[in-house]
Formats: sequence, C-alpha cells, structure tokens
Amino acid sequence: RGAAIKAAEKAADIPELVGGLAGMTGPVLASVSSDDLDECLSSMRILEKVARSGMTAAEGVCLTGGCMQQIVAAAEKHRAAVDIRVAIAGLVEALVRSGSDDCPILVAHHATPIIIALAKTSDVDMQMRALKILRSLAVVGINKFTMQKTYAAIHELVPLLARQDPSQQALVSEILAHMASTDNAFYGENAKALGEARALKPLMVLAKSRDSVVHRNATWALAAMSACEKNHVPMRACIDTLLMVIERGTPVAQRYAVMAVSNMAATDRTRDILKEKGAEGILRKCAHNNAGDRMLSDLIHKTALHNLKRNGTQVFNIPAP
Repeated sequence: RGAAIKAAEKAADIPELVGGLAGMTGPVLASVSSDDLDECLSSMRILEKVARSGMTAAEGVCLTGGCMQQIVAAAEKHRAAVDIRVAIAGLVEALVRSGSDDCPILVAHHATPIIIALAKTSDVDMQMRALKILRSLAVVGINKFTMQKTYAAIHELVPLLARQDPSQQALVSEILAHMASTDNAFYGENAKALGEARALKPLMVLAKSRDSVVHRNATWALAAMSACEKNHVPMRACIDTLLMVIERGTPVAQRYAVMAVSNMAATDRTRDILKEKGAEGILRKCAHNNAGDRMLSDLIHKTALHNLKRNGTQVFNIPAP
C-alpha cells in the first residue's frame, strides 16, 4: 500500500491527474492514520493537493466518511513529529479555504483542539498559520458555538493575548471578538465566557496599543463582552480605557467603544460610574468632532446618551468591522 500511496503523491503534482485522484480519497484516507509516518504524511499531502484543486474536490475529501476523525487520529499518533504538524496545517488550510460551506463546519467540529495545539507550538510561523485558520473558522455562526461549547476555545485562546507580536495580538483579539459576537448575544453565552476566561485585563492593555489593528480588535472584543450584562460589574475597570478610546481612538475603535459604553449605560450599576467620569461630555465632543460619521453619530445620540439618562437598550449583536 505504501508504494501505491507514493505513486499517487507523485500523480498529485500533475494538474491533469490530480482531479482523478478525487475519486480515490477513500483508499488514501485508509493510510492517513497509518503507523508508518511516511505513509501518513504522503496521504495527507495527496488529500491537501486534491482539496486545493477545487471546491467539489475539497468537499469530496471532507465528506468522505471518517476523514476528519482520521486526521485527528493521525495527529495524536504522530504528535511528536514536526512534519505531521505541517501536513495537518496544509490539509486543514486547504479544506477551510476551499469555498465550501460544509468544510469549515466539519473542520471546526472535529479539529479545533488540533488547530489550537498548533497555535501553541514554539514555531512562530506555525502559530500564525493556525491562528489564521481559527479566524476563518470563527466567522461561521455555528462554529462559534461548537468551538466554545465543545472545546472551550475562548478559554484556550485568551492566554495568547499576552504574546508580544502585534500580528498575533491582532489575530487572537479578532478571533475572540468574532466568537463573542454571536447571534445569541442576548443570552450572552460566548460573551460571558470571554469574561470568565479573564480576557478583560489583556484586552484593556491591547485597546491602548499603537498598532491600529490591535487597538481596533481589542476594543471590538470589549464591546462584544459588554453585550452580556453579567460582565458589566467587572467591566467597570475598563471604563477609563473605553472613554480614552472615544476621545483619541481610531474611528472604527471609537464606534466599538461607544457600543460598549452604550451597553454598560443600560444598567444601573455602571451608569452612575459613567456619569461620574464625564461620559456624557466625552460622547458629545466625539460626536461633534466626527460629525460626518453618521453611524458613530447615531450610536452616540440615539443609544449611548439615551441610555445614560434612563434605562435603555443594549447593542446585542456587535458587527464586524
């Protein structure tokens, strides 16, 4: 079987032949979890090349019975091998980026722990690859629930906010913001999890970053946190940070900070603190300085200032930038 797999791997390098291998994914899958590392690696490379050849081919790989389970088994069996990490990352990337609606869902359902493990390796390039895969998964609505409820992805990722590379800070904060900005934000499961995972302090630090993308994404994640009322009491600690962003942040970050303040002003426990810290004046000045930004102006006048005066409504579904 090993010789046949090697021959198929060579054929996969030929564009005219790779399409024909799409019908052979079953036999190739049988070698993915092989005890022989070389056979396992060859099988994964074949599947990656097939998956990259087109959406239909990728779905053929992903939907073949037991595909993702075999990949998970191979990762466990050969976890000490660096090459297996590269092969798994390549195959998963190909499936997630295939344009298929089904592939990212299946990958998230089965392979989230493996991808998180890749993000925690000592290889910086692999860390970035894994985080980009997680970002692609986190934008899919159903994946936000699966990744958190099944694998506690938010709790796993929050410690990565402490990394010093702005590129990684931006990616991790964006993933967390996507995951917390869920369709069921009214009930706050993922937004609440962000608070429980102690994301507040590192996000406050990153919201002050000089890197504009880190600054925006961290403020976005704070806004998503504020959609859960149970986070409002601990989030009193970030009021100064949010008001600073409203005063001096980038336009998109200002919008997110206003959303967070609007949410926190909707509850008695935090409304009074916002008033004491001069939130109304800061909001009016921001609206005046950004008169051409209709979205920001509406958020301030129709939601934030309204909520500061009386019981109001929250901005439950925080949109992506």
